[in-house]
Amino acid sequence: MKTSRTITITTFNLYNLFDADKAVQVRINGEWQRPFRQAQDKPLLPIQLAKLSLAIQHELALPEIIAVQEVGSEAVLQQLADKVNGAAGTTYRAISPPTSDRRGIQIGFLYDQQRVELVQAYQLSGAAVAAAFGTASPNPGREPLVGVFRIADEKVTIINNHFKSNYIPEAQTAETKQLLQRNLALRAAQARVVRGVVNSLLTANPEALVLVTGDLNSSKRGRPQMDLLDPVKILEGAGEERPLTNLLPLKQDIHEYTFIWEGENEILDHILVSPALLEKFVSVAALHFNAASAEALWLDEETAVRCSDHDPLQAQFQC
Repeated sequence: MKTSRTITITTFNLYNLFDADKAVQVRINGEWQRPFRQAQDKPLLPIQLAKLSLAIQHELALPEIIAVQEVGSEAVLQQLADKVNGAAGTTYRAISPPTSDRRGIQIGFLYDQQRVELVQAYQLSGAAVAAAFGTASPNPGREPLVGVFRIADEKVTIINNHFKSNYIPEAQTAETKQLLQRNLALRAAQARVVRGVVNSLLTANPEALVLVTGDLNSSKRGRPQMDLLDPVKILEGAGEERPLTNLLPLKQDIHEYTFIWEGENEILDHILVSPALLEKFVSVAALHFNAASAEALWLDEETAVRCSDHDPLQAQFQC
């Protein structure tokens, strides 16, 4: 007789978890600062690792799978996994291949090998991916990472994403409107690539358990054509495409958020699921301990609070 259990999948932007030799900026009291070293000549990376480890243990409560964004290397992500494993007795393993991003930003997975099995992991590739994310793109970014996991005798395919952001360098603020429109168009192209992969998976097997997640950067900024170009709407599907359901709106909370930009609540982080996985859906929650918290806490390694500028989004399923 098959036994089922509740499993947790989380998406979490780790805010520039870079190796120790890379520059990282944080915003404190409205000003961008580079706290590479404090008064005690202490590097930032150990503080990030300490805070994120506390977050995974106590705020996320050790989910089976964490889809992460803004990682500098697989090695530094494994450092975080090792820190959690040492404290909690888990067996998290990190996967995070290089991408085409100009700053070296990668995406990845942390998964607990005691509770789930990685069947396959691969980065999307091909001409369409290169045009939307890679070297043929007008602004190269992060190619999506696919993880196929076996969870309680079920196979779940997770497509982890970090779409183009709306960051505008100070030197280009005069072109903000035009750049926001270009970014929106690029995110739409990226969403169409991922939707194409979803279509292939669900055409081959309509009962496939598919989850699309990550930082989709679907912002309120610069979106007069949002109905046409919203990447979330593209991912949800249209016409004869089998639908994906965006989980967080199921809570029907108009005040929900995962990010705050200039005082406005935004939902940048999303989890969308195929019809068969929706049947197994139990709950979804944005875990609020970062976005609305005091920026001064960036440098306090005794607390998980403000370990990132994003709040993680977490979903549970009965598998």
